[in-house]
Amino acid sequence: MTVDKADTRSRILEAASEIIGRERNLNLTIREIANRAEVNIASINYHFQSKENLLSQVELMLMENIRHIYTNLNDETVSPRDRLINWANSLIKHLIDFPGIIYLIGTRILERENTCFNQYLSLMETDLAPLIKELTGIKDDSITSFKVLHLISGVVYPILIFSSTAENPVININSEETRKEYVTSLVTSIETADSARPGGS
Repeated sequence: MTVDKADTRSRILEAASEIIGRERNLNLTIREIANRAEVNIASINYHFQSKENLLSQVELMLMENIRHIYTNLNDETVSPRDRLINWANSLIKHLIDFPGIIYLIGTRILERENTCFNQYLSLMETDLAPLIKELTGIKDDSITSFKVLHLISGVVYPILIFSSTAENPVININSEETRKEYVTSLVTSIETADSARPGGS
């Protein structure tokens, strides 16, 4: 019986994650989730009590997948440059598959709802920043933070463009070859950009 309950809960989470992550439908209803998971509405209420609780669990699950991608940054058998390239490529591919992650987190932040995005921000500081310092030799924390933002923006912005246009984009990051070329260029720009503090002499 315990296994059945766990399986039902997992099916509900997977269904909601598919609807939000792949289809970018943030206005999904409990009935839609129940139909996709092939369960009754009472099961969703039993396992999650409310739609808000369910969305929070979906966000945690989607963010856990992103956290796993960040673990690749700690592989010291790979050069800092290649770790960043592999990380950016994997994260972009994941966000192509689940573009709704960006929309979900953005919406919850704008609506001042509780979000696990702070955990994601901490990964930027604990995993990305030290690697960028190692790659560039920069010691200044502020400049490193600028480069972290530059890198994150370079990963997220193409997903917004790619997932919101019906037209064929000039750069098709869905192509593995093009995506690798793009992220290599992105990391190179982080590595070689002027490291002087903005506004400084």
